[in-house]
Amino acid sequence: MSKFFLFLVALFIGLALTACGERRSTAYDPVPLVVHGEVVAVDATAARQDEIVMFNLQIEIENHALGRYEPAEGSFLGMYIERDAATGSIRSFEADMGVNHAIFVYTMALGDDYPIRWVLENIAGVKAPFIVLMPPDEGDVFDTDLLADFARETGRFNVPMFVHLYPVVEGHRFVPTEYIAFFREAREVFARYAPNVALVWGFDAQSMMFSTQFYPGRDAVDWVHLIIYNDVDTSGEFKDLFTYVDFFYFAFQQEAPLVVSTAVSHYALESNRYFTHEAAARIEYIYGRLQEYPRIRAILYRSYNDLPGRGQKFAVNSARDISEAYARAVGTSHFLSRLAGNADLPETATIRIHSPFRAIMRNSYFYIPVRGLMYDARFAYIEELMGREVEIGGELFFTIADVNRVSGADFFVDMQQGLLVLR
Repeated sequence: MSKFFLFLVALFIGLALTACGERRSTAYDPVPLVVHGEVVAVDATAARQDEIVMFNLQIEIENHALGRYEPAEGSFLGMYIERDAATGSIRSFEADMGVNHAIFVYTMALGDDYPIRWVLENIAGVKAPFIVLMPPDEGDVFDTDLLADFARETGRFNVPMFVHLYPVVEGHRFVPTEYIAFFREAREVFARYAPNVALVWGFDAQSMMFSTQFYPGRDAVDWVHLIIYNDVDTSGEFKDLFTYVDFFYFAFQQEAPLVVSTAVSHYALESNRYFTHEAAARIEYIYGRLQEYPRIRAILYRSYNDLPGRGQKFAVNSARDISEAYARAVGTSHFLSRLAGNADLPETATIRIHSPFRAIMRNSYFYIPVRGLMYDARFAYIEELMGREVEIGGELFFTIADVNRVSGADFFVDMQQGLLVLR
């Protein structure tokens, strides 16, 4: 079992244990520190009675290589409006909503008829097709001949396209080793027959605990995708979904650009009640919060009703207050309504990695958490610093002075926002 997988499991447990309502999750239970494969014990002793100020930690990375079709700033706006390519119209939907989208989504199974008309409709509207490709209902789920046929069809179009291959969801029939081997082979198949495709890997929130063992690796994946619904309960309340978003974000923000599919329900079958006002407010809240995660480069809304087995309704155009709230929520410069042409896409950008581990200031001296350096900054000078750790409140830290001495890394602090940026 890989160290990356063990880290993700430990991180998820830490997030789950500290989740509480809608508060922002910024400091979490310690994730085991691993050096050369050995777990380093940390005694949970009390912090000294000094003046201690905690800061959210971000790591600035220059000349970061952007992923396939990844924008340097902002998030592509996407929409899923139909489960049958023969129904609905992208043009009429956008006209009704008053919102333009960069991406539209379609779900099909491997071996189904290729949705040529739907793809052409996207191309005519200057949209990027995003196909969620599910396993075939019968036969070999890892049929490479069927996959090659699909790739050839997709490669006929010289436009940016996304293919999410086999989402890891509840009830799947996958074995990790077989799944990973198939996904990595798919990487080669698409490179050969459909070089216009950005290959996507991901999972739904219900499968989060076991999904990471199916991760094919950063060299096989262009984007990483989280699918998460926000159901409404019988009294019009919503469960917190940002503990899941935090795990997804902290785990994969350095692996690839991230895409989130979400939907907000406005109807609870158990009470047979509609909550359109509550859903409208929730949509604005979610899209506002997601802007705080700069590595989330696309947000897709799954707009449909009567999802089997859920008793919830998610269509964003079901009521005027919901559609108007959605239009307001996405009406900022952060949300991008069009993919740039290939020639316009930058190759590198300066990005910030958000760490779940917090920096501190103690008696006017700044300290960086060891775990933040190892897991988030992926600091290359850890060995030179080992032995100079400072234990504060059961956590291990290095002083900023020591970090600067071995690496030349600099930092700045925003006291008002409680933010320390290491660069």
